[in-house]
Amino acid sequence: YVVAYNLTTNISIGNVDDVNITRYWVYGGDENIRNLILYMDNRFYGNTTAVDQPKPAAKDRPEVVFILGGESYIPLFRKAGENSSLNVTVYSSKHLPAELNLTTYDLIFLQMIGAGITQIEPAINEAKEKGIPVMIIHPGVYGYLGTINMTEHPWVEEYWDNGGIENVRRLLTYIGVEFCGINATIEEPLSTPLEGIYHPDSEKLFENLTEYLEWYKATGKYHPNKPTIGIVFYDGHYKTGDIKIENRIINELEKREVNTIPTFLYYKNPDIINKFFIKENETIVDAIISLRCFRFYGRAPEKGIEELKRLNIPIINAIIDYSMTPEEWRESKEGVAAARTPYTIAQPELDGQIEFIIVGGRAIEPETEEIGFRPLEPINEQVDWLVNRTLSWTRLHRLNNSEKKIAIIYYNHGGGKDNLGASYLDIVPSLKNLLDAMKKEGYDVEVEVPDEKELLDLMLHQGRNIGTWAPRELEKMVENESLILIPAEEYKSWFNELPANKREEVIDKWGEPPGKIMVYENETGKYLVIPGVRLGNVLLAPQPTRGWLQNQSVLYHDKELVPHHQYIAFYFWLKKGFGADAIIHFGRHGTQEWLPGKERGLSATDCWPAILIQDLPVVYPYIMDGVGEGTQAKRRGNAVIVDHLTPPIVASGLYSNFTLLHEKIHQYLSAEEALKLEYRNTITKLYENLSLGEDLGVSVDDLKGMNETAFEDFINGPLHEYLHDLASEFMPYGLHILGSPPEGWKLVSMVESMLGDEFVEHVGEVYLDPHQLSPAHGDCTVIEELLSEVLLNGTDPEEAQEKVFGPGNVSANVTADLNTAKSYAENINKCKIEIQRVLDGLSGRYVPPKVGNDPIRNPDALPTGNNFYSFDSRLIPTKEAWEVGKEMAESLLSQYKAEHNGSYPNKVAFVLWACEAMRHKGITESEALYLLGLKPVWKKSKVTDVELIPSSELGRPRIDVLLASSGLYRDTFPGKIKLLDRAVRLAAQAGNDTYPNYVKENSDAIYAWLIANGYNESEAKRLSMARVFTSAPGNYGTGLENAIAASNTWENETKLADLYIRRMGYIYGEDGWGVPNAGLFRQNLADVEVAIHSRSTNLYGVLDNDDCFQHLGGLALAVRSITGEIPDLYITNLRDPHNPMTETLQSFLRRELVARYFNPKWIKGMMEHGYAGARYMDHKFIENLWGWDVVTPDIITADMWNQVYDVYVRDKYNLGLKDFFDS
Repeated sequence: YVVAYNLTTNISIGNVDDVNITRYWVYGGDENIRNLILYMDNRFYGNTTAVDQPKPAAKDRPEVVFILGGESYIPLFRKAGENSSLNVTVYSSKHLPAELNLTTYDLIFLQMIGAGITQIEPAINEAKEKGIPVMIIHPGVYGYLGTINMTEHPWVEEYWDNGGIENVRRLLTYIGVEFCGINATIEEPLSTPLEGIYHPDSEKLFENLTEYLEWYKATGKYHPNKPTIGIVFYDGHYKTGDIKIENRIINELEKREVNTIPTFLYYKNPDIINKFFIKENETIVDAIISLRCFRFYGRAPEKGIEELKRLNIPIINAIIDYSMTPEEWRESKEGVAAARTPYTIAQPELDGQIEFIIVGGRAIEPETEEIGFRPLEPINEQVDWLVNRTLSWTRLHRLNNSEKKIAIIYYNHGGGKDNLGASYLDIVPSLKNLLDAMKKEGYDVEVEVPDEKELLDLMLHQGRNIGTWAPRELEKMVENESLILIPAEEYKSWFNELPANKREEVIDKWGEPPGKIMVYENETGKYLVIPGVRLGNVLLAPQPTRGWLQNQSVLYHDKELVPHHQYIAFYFWLKKGFGADAIIHFGRHGTQEWLPGKERGLSATDCWPAILIQDLPVVYPYIMDGVGEGTQAKRRGNAVIVDHLTPPIVASGLYSNFTLLHEKIHQYLSAEEALKLEYRNTITKLYENLSLGEDLGVSVDDLKGMNETAFEDFINGPLHEYLHDLASEFMPYGLHILGSPPEGWKLVSMVESMLGDEFVEHVGEVYLDPHQLSPAHGDCTVIEELLSEVLLNGTDPEEAQEKVFGPGNVSANVTADLNTAKSYAENINKCKIEIQRVLDGLSGRYVPPKVGNDPIRNPDALPTGNNFYSFDSRLIPTKEAWEVGKEMAESLLSQYKAEHNGSYPNKVAFVLWACEAMRHKGITESEALYLLGLKPVWKKSKVTDVELIPSSELGRPRIDVLLASSGLYRDTFPGKIKLLDRAVRLAAQAGNDTYPNYVKENSDAIYAWLIANGYNESEAKRLSMARVFTSAPGNYGTGLENAIAASNTWENETKLADLYIRRMGYIYGEDGWGVPNAGLFRQNLADVEVAIHSRSTNLYGVLDNDDCFQHLGGLALAVRSITGEIPDLYITNLRDPHNPMTETLQSFLRRELVARYFNPKWIKGMMEHGYAGARYMDHKFIENLWGWDVVTPDIITADMWNQVYDVYVRDKYNLGLKDFFDS
């Protein structure tokens, strides 16, 4: 071969014509000559050594600058530029040089440059004046900056969209040839499939499952008898090569001899499940790990859910935080940033995804930091935790039921025999149902499952916690029952496996191991006691107490309380001693998910919920109306929720003297004149005995002083309406039993409640006697008769109407209602699936998602048995909620002004709860905003900001607010906290108001106080407008429920008020998250004249849980301790979404007492449940009434306690309560 170059034209000896050889020679330099030799060796002698294209010397190459919004592409362009014929400069649009000069380049390439537009646009304009071409792709609204017609260069976007290093190299070549005069061969874009299988050990992608499995088996990595995990990630990670996290997960799984099918999907029309996870109509994966945000199947979410149901395996969400480095995450209190929660957690929950384990973030690397790019980096200990938990789910999927060991954990929070239970769930028959079903499914549950009486006896004798105040009781239980004893030294070895800082936290609060709680000592040493009932491979055990009442020194701490030694020992023993394969946390709610740690995205080594749950799968039967706290169990407790039905929610009806009073009103109205005086005297006496003057605002003396016309108008108007409203008030009848929905009259009453007032109105159009439609007229009205015909007797809706109303009386509206009733009844009956869904969870199957809620407010939440979810928090307040919130604010102001001579309140305190916000979609937030004189700004239905309402339009003062959030609200709605904080600051700085601005006035006063207390001006300005307070990060509750119960620890309420202020005295907002400042909280409380809380559930009231008295009541107590006066207390009553109202706490609470706790119907419902029903009368109602009495003594009257005595001690209704409680 002869290669000739630059010879005179009369010499012709060369016989090789190759432009590349010429270019290598012309461009010169060591690199080109080295590549020339390799190139000729390949060309003439058949070798295949990799060789770079010829390229000019750096000083002679065209200069091209790339400004990219897609940051993850930056390393690809830098790497491709190293071997390019172009001199390549790459910038992130978010991190540009302070002085951006683009006039020295031969071409400018822009991609998605919105982030830096204010700096980019002037620099581009200057470059364009010099004639420099500008190429732009993905321009958004900035297409006008480009000078190149991109329709003539379609390959440019194809290179980009298909991604990968080779396509970027080809893009650079294309740009060089087309625009910079480079001599090279343009190659078409390499096509990347829309969906494919990736593996780090393969140089190619696989477009079909068969091809991948053939390759995979050939590598020796495939283990046919081991689990297979599908991994789903973003194609962009593959295309950019920013794929360290995925590779780490793949490698860690394969180290355990687990098979992997790593895939990416096409979000517009995904089909990976059918393509890659199903073979010959069989599921070939045991679990999916998804590293994607938003919905799993992108723009086809419903298709995704249906295909996940078909797969019937867990889908586990692994979170990558693109906004933080691993170290920033480790130091973070939030875990997953608030702004990212809606699309990293909330939206995946809509698909039934579980776990939500953070596995990576952005790393800081010197070589990329200077250009503003941070590559993705795995968090190794989190990847290990993800893999461990994934494999635990696959073990459940594969293991025979007979071999599985299951720990069922129920609640015995305060210890003792009288407090085993869950929220509105009768746990003993529920456990019996579950154990029977487990036995049928092949679980080892001994020969015979105990009957309910025997099971309860076992749980009371050997399955309860015992306080430190009863050491002899613990000794008796250990010596007489079969309990687990963990030697102190064995526990100490487990304890020493904890990180040093975690050990220090525990020792600081609870002393050296084994501590004092549940510790038994004999001549052989000390032992930690684990109570429980062992039934074959199933353990029934009480969750350990949190220890508040076990160690009074921790009662008044204002910080988080770490678990005590026996709590730690219990969870470690479940894994190390019992060998549990899974845990069932039985009913709402436990305490593991509330232990200290990050708010979301927990650390496996630093957050107590994660440390203790280890790799144990958790299945959690949870009441459907507890979505707020259930969400916490999912996000912090790693639980798969299986929601269960509420008890039947029925009309309370009238009873005793209320029934008699109602009868006497009707008799009076139809009586002859001679009898009316007698009826009037009876009515007046009954009115007085029932203490109705406080509810109706008409005293007995007022009633006596009325003339006949006024008296008749009153009893047939407000009083009669009050009795009808009272009779229609909803109440839970008894408790729910898992897998056993209501039947008979209970089903009928539940459906009637779900149909609501509209059904009654429709019946009233046909059946004209209104008295027969109200529950005030007895237990079997026309409504119940009609529903019973259709639901119990199976009568056709039209035939039923004729039967009840008379021939020919058929209404289309009623027919439609009755068909709806049939649908409701069918969905209630389908709640039998609850037990099966728990078993599905224990078998590593998919538990489908569904919205959770109060079934009366939202019947679509039925049937139960679902992994419930709430909604996208960015939507609140909705526009509908805003309108109701304004109405409630006006109602509040109207009532306050009526009671205070026309004056406005200076400051209104709101209690913010997550479960409430999830039900009412932001009505409370709207009410607070409207009082401040602000309104939400919506964009595509999402709230993006708030803006001032002009003072002239508002027409009143701007009312100051104080926002006392629960810890759960803080965790669930961090974005709303920041929005409300911003709203207060806008209101405080509003200028030129026509009316007074109490927000500004109070902020100015607080500013002066801060300055006087040593704060500098900028700090004082910022803090003076802080209005959002709650407990410390990772901490929950006010502490009052335990402190009030320990009444021997306080002499007066000041100590309790101080506890509330210290516990809740942490500031939250844009400028700080969880900043302690109890003094500032105290200053804010001093101005509060009104406090308000919402109730939007038809199940829960203010007396069946301690949260209401400790939050609203605690706030009132704190204000009273500072000012000497209790603020006006209100409830925003949202139980009926069609009839929202604002009423006083006293009115709401008194009606609850009358409709439920003094009502023989409610008591009979609870008596049907024996032990569990008695618990609701004693541990729930009586203790919570006492809690309210402590915090708001003006509201809880002596008459209320007298009625408690009459009803429950004297048994005024002759219900046999003494025998019931003694049994």
